[in-house]
Amino acid sequence: MGSTDLSRAEADPWEKSNRRVHAFNKGLDRWVMKPVTVGYRAVVPRPARTAISNAYGNYGEPANFTNSVLQGKFAQAFRTLDRFILNSTLGIGGIMDVATGLGRPREPEDFGQTLARWGVTSGPYVVLPLFGPSTLRDGIMTPVDIVVDPADFVRNAWLSPGWDVRLAMLAGRVINTRNTLIETGADKLLADSLDDYALARAAYLQRRRLQLFDGQLPAEVDPFADPADDLTAEPPRAPDPPKP
Repeated sequence: MGSTDLSRAEADPWEKSNRRVHAFNKGLDRWVMKPVTVGYRAVVPRPARTAISNAYGNYGEPANFTNSVLQGKFAQAFRTLDRFILNSTLGIGGIMDVATGLGRPREPEDFGQTLARWGVTSGPYVVLPLFGPSTLRDGIMTPVDIVVDPADFVRNAWLSPGWDVRLAMLAGRVINTRNTLIETGADKLLADSLDDYALARAAYLQRRRLQLFDGQLPAEVDPFADPADDLTAEPPRAPDPPKP
């Protein structure tokens, strides 16, 4: 299973400095990211935004495949490959997500999850400039996720795009991610919170824990689990009969 313990991150020993970075990110979002994304939403209709989001998701599948292989999840790796082929062909380059309807939902993996699989502990919770909530382990691997992207290697070798095209694709990815926060309602939820820092931390750690367990939380770490659903638990032992 690797290292799935997030207790060190939950303790948040760097909270004071994290709150400063969180405040910086809020200012950057307020004056730059959100206005740009609102403009994007005003110009690009919803069907086109969905197609763009699907295309970026499909573009990330080679990285999901690579990390699945590195983690020894070979069955998942081939499901991801199958999904990539389906969406790249029937989905016309990934602008349509036909694979999910055919039983191949997206199974995201990153290098932080790979390190966790190899036993590297999470370390403290940390808020990264621009990128937001993370852990020390995942934060260190964030640049690796950006730089070591198999799809980028193929694109650069095949098309040799200039840096303007590369930066435009990266900017589009950031805007698409920011748009997703609005689409899912996370943006409004944070805005209505009395302590948006604590809410963002709790939401990130909950989501990260779910990812580390591949979406299947064991009963001992799932606060909403019914003990009766834990099939690994031993059945209650019947009392011994009274001695004559």
